[in-house]
Amino acid sequence: MSIPAQARSVTQTGPAHAVGSRPGFGPTPRSRRSYTARPDGRVLTALRATAYVLTSLASLAFLALVVLGVVWFARLQELLLP
Repeated sequence: MSIPAQARSVTQTGPAHAVGSRPGFGPTPRSRRSYTARPDGRVLTALRATAYVLTSLASLAFLALVVLGVVWFARLQELLLP
């Protein structure tokens, strides 16, 4: 006993990265050129440093606001619940 789907031979039509009869779904073919890493330029290094500094400042500001909120909440509790 065999399953009819297994008895048929599957032929691939379409581009090499097509899966079944759905072209475009599946891994894209690799480029023939190989990727070689280049050193980053000054502009990219400056952008990376700026992003790092701004992210650190935003984290510190968030922590300061959380601490300030906790202090204000504690003061409000003291005023309302003597």
